[in-house]
Amino acid sequence: MDGYECMFVPLIVNPVVKYGKEKLEIWRNAEQQFIDAPIDPYFYSYQKLDIPETKVSELEAIALSNYKPKKFYKYEFKTRDALVRARDNIEKEHGHGITFEDHIPFVLRNRIDNVDFYTKFQQTKELVFLFLDIEQYTKPGTMFPDYSDRITAISYCTNDRNIKTIYLRKETETDKKLLEVFIEQYNRISPDIIVVYNKTYDIRTIMNRCIRNHIDIAKFSKSKEKPDFGSNVNIPGVVIYDVLVSSMADQSLSGNVLNRGLKEVSDYFGFPSTVKPLTPKEMVEKIGTEELINYNKDDIRRLLLLFDNYWPNIEFNASDLRIPLNVAVDLNTTDLAHVTVGDEYKKQNVIADGDNFTRYPDIFQRQRLKSEKNYQGALVDIAKSGLFKPVYKADYGSMYPSIMASFNLSPDTTTLLMLSPYDGKFKIKEEDYWFIYEIPDDVLKRNMIIQVTKKQGFMALLIAKFLFERAEFKRLSKQTGEKKYKSMSDNRKLKANGTYGIMGTPKHAFGFAPIAIATTGIGRECAQLLMDVLNELYPNSVLEWDTDGVYFTTDKFNSEDVLQLFNQRLKEKFKKELKLSIDFDEYDAGFFYLAKNYTLKKGEKIISRGVALKASSKDLLSKSLIKEISEAKLAEKPTDFIQRKYLMLDFPLNYFALNVALGMPLNKYKNPNSTLVSRLAIEAKEKLGIPPTVGQQYYYIKTSNGYMLYELAKLSDIDQQYYIDEVNNIIEMFQEKPVVKSIDDWL
Repeated sequence: MDGYECMFVPLIVNPVVKYGKEKLEIWRNAEQQFIDAPIDPYFYSYQKLDIPETKVSELEAIALSNYKPKKFYKYEFKTRDALVRARDNIEKEHGHGITFEDHIPFVLRNRIDNVDFYTKFQQTKELVFLFLDIEQYTKPGTMFPDYSDRITAISYCTNDRNIKTIYLRKETETDKKLLEVFIEQYNRISPDIIVVYNKTYDIRTIMNRCIRNHIDIAKFSKSKEKPDFGSNVNIPGVVIYDVLVSSMADQSLSGNVLNRGLKEVSDYFGFPSTVKPLTPKEMVEKIGTEELINYNKDDIRRLLLLFDNYWPNIEFNASDLRIPLNVAVDLNTTDLAHVTVGDEYKKQNVIADGDNFTRYPDIFQRQRLKSEKNYQGALVDIAKSGLFKPVYKADYGSMYPSIMASFNLSPDTTTLLMLSPYDGKFKIKEEDYWFIYEIPDDVLKRNMIIQVTKKQGFMALLIAKFLFERAEFKRLSKQTGEKKYKSMSDNRKLKANGTYGIMGTPKHAFGFAPIAIATTGIGRECAQLLMDVLNELYPNSVLEWDTDGVYFTTDKFNSEDVLQLFNQRLKEKFKKELKLSIDFDEYDAGFFYLAKNYTLKKGEKIISRGVALKASSKDLLSKSLIKEISEAKLAEKPTDFIQRKYLMLDFPLNYFALNVALGMPLNKYKNPNSTLVSRLAIEAKEKLGIPPTVGQQYYYIKTSNGYMLYELAKLSDIDQQYYIDEVNNIIEMFQEKPVVKSIDDWL
């Protein structure tokens, strides 16, 4: 396991309360210890508040809202719960916005305030990995297995990558012995990290099957406490790395894979599989055979391939950000920004006094529709619908962070002066010490007047550093082929995007809306320039534009021509060199239905995007129809036969099944009869004997009287009109339509 011998941070850090005080539970080198946290939970306020049992101190710092010095009071508590109670009581009495920086996770608060603290507790021993995948029995007449179905095979390996399988024979009706043997092997391995693809299935199923076989699940824990597999999945002393989470966050997969399943993603990365895929029915028929064992092992090999692609970046993030490995594994944009932005605010002695929601009520507290955004984001629209060949996509790359850096957008330089009457025109005015940007906002129907001073801003400088380092590591990655440089490049991209990403969020402690408003406004102008350039070089070529980029069609494409003219136009408009990066993808064909709703052909793959066409959440009837009609349309073949076939609804019952998962314990629902999933859970318990377990999938069909569990339904129960309407809606999407508008109509 070359490259994963040790870490410069601990394996796990969790906040815990012991003896009425906040402590940190630390795991490293397979040992658990509890230490006093270097800080107590705290928040700030401008006001002198009457809060019992707190330590109060007075300090001066820069207020984020106006970047001026101000007096603050700091309130420290013995526990996180005490802080939350105090904060909630203050909000009830005085409203939101009295206390500041009160939602920052305690593990990250310790890291921000003491940058190198976690490096004192290094994991110095080689990490022990357990790669895991299971197969499960599916009862006749059901779509997929549930927790009452036995596990038929468990394949696994550790650092040596020697894959082993524990499996049932065909005639064996219980998986108790299989689980006992697996636990013996598990305890012999004693993993630090379990690696799976979709932990909500593999780990939860193993735990539930152990409970049903009266096997103590505390045996999986290093502390002998029982694992938690409710709304989250947690095994004390063990990190669970779900590779699915990494693939879901991988933007390079967008437009290149049909879904984020293990097989689809591993195929994209070049997995050389020779194993035939098996359906749930075939998996039942193959129980105890070499074919099922090889199928199970094949999934482990796929898992290893994806692990090798994604893990180096996670390990690098842990060491680079100086955060515990369990935090790095689950790191999201919100928490990443807590670290990157929090570090900068700490250096600048800045306190985030409130959040965007309280600072800018005209934007974030105005009455609006649920679907309406707080302010205008990217340009999204369509110029043409129908079939086009070939199709290109111009992807902006790290446009927003690049704009932040190039336009010096930072809390110490950027101010939202006012909202003025809307005229739809973007304007730039330069004065001796600052720029004034007048940005029209189609959502607010106001012009946003933003001032940016010319002195160098600390946040813009930080982003520029991330982007420069990313470009250098990207160059070294291509030059040397070494994975460490790819990880370092990905890390800098993650930091740049994460830092920008929270600027416009309503309630992130460190968000700063003027940066987000200016960035997206300038971004819209850049996107419009790109579309102008494409239409100038290739008349009337632009098809659709959204957050992902611009789609266009031409048979004369030359990327150098586009980049040269685009950068020339940027300089003419903004009076400075910007050099925004653009990546180009090519597709054999594309069928465009609405903005952000289209289907693309790339080689043998058909990829559908958007809520109207994306099939992942639909029933098999809709998925199959979208696939067949997409393939026919993109190949310019007739679809009449396909339409007639699906309108007849002559398909097995499983084609009509929908599914939903129980997201929380049934007793947490205020009214169990108020939601579909809770009603299905009650019915499954009463009629099928399936306990309502968090994560349990329920398959059901639409009937004329409502909804019915799949296991209880017959073909005669289906609501034919409902499914015919679904089919007709999909057919309508693929009807040839005239040009919506020429691109000139939108300028």
